Amino acid sequence: MTPGLDKWTRFRIALVGLGLVCLGLWLVARFFQLQIIRGPELREEANRESQKLCPVLPVRGQVLDCRGNELAISTQVHSLVAHPPQIKNPTRISRELAPILGFDVRELKEILTRARPFVWVKRHLTPEKEEAFRAWFAGAERAAARQKLTGRRDIDAIYLIPEAFRYYPHLTMAGPLLGFCNLDGQGLEGIELQYDGYLYGKPKKCVKMLDARGKIVVTGEKAWDPEVIGNNVVLTLDSTLQYIAEKELNKGVAHWKAAGGLALVVRPRTGEILALAQTPTVDPNRYAQYPEEHRRIRHLTHALEPGSTFKVFIVASALDAQVVRAGDKFHCENGTWRLGAKEVIHDAHPYGTLTVQQVIQKSSNIGSAKIGNRVGAARLDHYLRAFGFGSKTGISFPGENAGLLKNLRTTRAAIDRATLAFGQGVSVTPLQLTMALSAMGNDGVLMEPMLVKEIVNPRGEKVKEFQPRPIRRVLSPATAKLMLEIMHTVTVKGGTAETAAPPGFTAAGKTGTAQKLVGRAYSHSKFQALFIGLTPAHKPELAIAVIIDEPKGAIYGGVVSAPIFREIAAQSLRFLGHYPQGEEQKTILAGLLPSPALAHTLPEAKPRAPKAAVQPQPVKPPAQIALAKKPETRAAIPKKPLQVMPDLSGLTIRQVLDVLHRSGLRCRFEGSGQAVSQEPAPGTAINSSTTCRVRFRSQS
Repeated sequence: MTPGLDKWTRFRIALVGLGLVCLGLWLVARFFQLQIIRGPELREEANRESQKLCPVLPVRGQVLDCRGNELAISTQVHSLVAHPPQIKNPTRISRELAPILGFDVRELKEILTRARPFVWVKRHLTPEKEEAFRAWFAGAERAAARQKLTGRRDIDAIYLIPEAFRYYPHLTMAGPLLGFCNLDGQGLEGIELQYDGYLYGKPKKCVKMLDARGKIVVTGEKAWDPEVIGNNVVLTLDSTLQYIAEKELNKGVAHWKAAGGLALVVRPRTGEILALAQTPTVDPNRYAQYPEEHRRIRHLTHALEPGSTFKVFIVASALDAQVVRAGDKFHCENGTWRLGAKEVIHDAHPYGTLTVQQVIQKSSNIGSAKIGNRVGAARLDHYLRAFGFGSKTGISFPGENAGLLKNLRTTRAAIDRATLAFGQGVSVTPLQLTMALSAMGNDGVLMEPMLVKEIVNPRGEKVKEFQPRPIRRVLSPATAKLMLEIMHTVTVKGGTAETAAPPGFTAAGKTGTAQKLVGRAYSHSKFQALFIGLTPAHKPELAIAVIIDEPKGAIYGGVVSAPIFREIAAQSLRFLGHYPQGEEQKTILAGLLPSPALAHTLPEAKPRAPKAAVQPQPVKPPAQIALAKKPETRAAIPKKPLQVMPDLSGLTIRQVLDVLHRSGLRCRFEGSGQAVSQEPAPGTAINSSTTCRVRFRSQS
């Protein structure tokens, strides 16, 4: 029989049981307090210590050409930041990190000891420096682990954060036009500045997890948050035509040892700017290394005297006002015409009697001046301003120059009115000159220049779309057609630009040679050679202007600039799907101008008072105006013989452009760096209608 428990033992058991019951009740009460009563408060406190609300920097949208090729993109890089108050030994860290980052030790120490809670140590690290920093950080962490350091450490106060970096994969291509951004991703010049409000992304904040030392946990995710990405700006520019224009312009400038040059390609019927080349140019990736004058878009900001190219606008005004006809004759004084005791006008060659069309073909200063006199000061002033001279084009781009056109109604000096007729005493921008010429290739309608086609958001939805906008009718369709015929004679045998016509195509244009002003006098050693033209002459698809500044060895536009026009025109037309048609590409002019049919539509030449001049009127957008309109005869154009797709692997974007351009292929690019894949595959049979896609990736 088991002996019974004594009284004291039973008391102790009861006491222990009571204690356990009380402990259980306390635990239940404590659990209720922590989970129910203070639960939300404690969870919030835990989140504050394990999470951090961090800003997400905006990412700029892309700048694309009209075919979707990337001209300006944002890539992810890392920047080095620090919290100086948390760094206990800045001297040691400065000594170790300075060689890695390319700093002077004292300079880095000054940054790490600033009285600020946050500092930028180095923005946009190169891959090499980023890798070197990560190696240093890993070594510092291993050293801290060996020393069994706990809590916050010096190395935790200096770390990498991801940032967007603006990159221009085509380097110098269209550099001044694209502009550049600062380190914070804000546009400062060019397209980047003009459309900064659309390109700049939307900043936001997101929650980041912290580790036990309060350091942000890096997940390794590199995809951009769609909510912070800006809109994409799609230009009318065609990167292939831009490449062609830049290549041929650079060759011409180098050949003539010129100071620089400009080339501009426009679609006459829509006003779309397809190429805007200039040299010297800039690489937007290294914008700060270039002088300010190289960064300007000189097609808009640089005003020059147009020289003899201005004669076509004088003659067009006279024909449209019906004060002359193409067959009317003017005596050109055998090359010397005295207007007064001291004022004398000279021609480059002595001419006797020339018709109006021959005045353009032979480029007679005297003939043009006499035609200008026939128009009259008031009427001529009216027409030239209707062409857009003396006012901005409407492109809405910062820094555009309006040029200078004197009020001819109040100009009393006969010599001033006479010299204006061959492009002296007036200044125009290359864009004004090209748009005015384009009106003749658009049935007499002046278009507003287009540089941006549309703006789309990251999801591909259109935010804004730009349509071709006619400004006014300057010439009647009959006059515009007649001017094409007259200008065509410039590019055939006997004209001043026999070298301008693209092989297999026709062209209508005008040469010009302008003396440069040095101080207040014309230089006798510095000239600008110009050629402006439309091609094909019968139905212009392109308006092209080429200006070479201070060429050496020759100065005439027909010798210097016309061959550059020819190469740009021929290659561009082929790329756009226009090929020589043999008998279909006939010479427009057959015999003397004007044609008999057209001559009967014009009355006898009669001087008219200025008030009777034909007034240019605004016109509604023609139904046929459309962006990137394809030629109606495209289906009838035979394809080129089959070729074999070349292997593009490892090539840069510029090298790929050169290879594909020689093959006459259309292409679309993705990414930057070196080619890693392509469609179609190497060795595939292709023809001129094939569009290839090439993907690039940085090898760093």
